[in-house]
Amino acid sequence: MHSLLRGLTPQQVEQLAQASVGQKVASGHALMNEGDRPSGLMFLLQGRVEIFKHGADGQRELLAKIDAPTLLGEMSLITDRPTSATVMAVAECELQLLTKTQFQRLIASDSIAAYRLVVIIAEVLAQRLARLDRKVLELTGHWNL
Repeated sequence: MHSLLRGLTPQQVEQLAQASVGQKVASGHALMNEGDRPSGLMFLLQGRVEIFKHGADGQRELLAKIDAPTLLGEMSLITDRPTSATVMAVAECELQLLTKTQFQRLIASDSIAAYRLVVIIAEVLAQRLARLDRKVLELTGHWNL
């Protein structure tokens, strides 16, 4: 998990590892399904996933292909909204799941690891927002403005 959590001490990484649960997901199985209640933040340690969203016509639209290591489901620690997309394993995936309850326990105990994790989540969200901004500019033809 350390490559995802650069800037944390080994003790802080261990604290997050102890608060989370290891899981393996076989290729072809969903890590999360659009519309489901969120399960928590996933540290994708190994594997590859594809992210889909259902369009207005009901067809699945591919949003992204993502390789480990990365974070998935980070919004579940921030909001209670249903999962916004389906994440499907396209190779066997190994992950650690940190539930919102466990995260809140870490925050309540003034865990520095939990606060640093918030900064990492903010960085991930900022990167994804920047990619989305670039995509919108490409689609609207305003990229060179």
